[in-house]
Amino acid sequence: MMAQRTGRAVAAARLRLGDALTKHVVSDFSANGAEVVAKLRQDKPLEYVKLVQAILEKEDAGAAALNATYNVIERHIIQPPEDTDS
Repeated sequence: MMAQRTGRAVAAARLRLGDALTKHVVSDFSANGAEVVAKLRQDKPLEYVKLVQAILEKEDAGAAALNATYNVIERHIIQPPEDTDS
């Protein structure tokens, strides 16, 4: 039981940290604009690619979760029409 609580606490802490980092990055981007991203792309192309990859992976994870949720709904809630040819 204690391990389960610890796992939930760690997960909650990661969510809080992720939220805080996201807010900081959005704030930084809002303040400094696209020039910083362009400078990163020019000066450190590998880091730029890593940034793009991280953003896309996060979007893909969200899309995968939505798709998985839809598949569960489709399988368990939406019933196929009954065969009326019998």
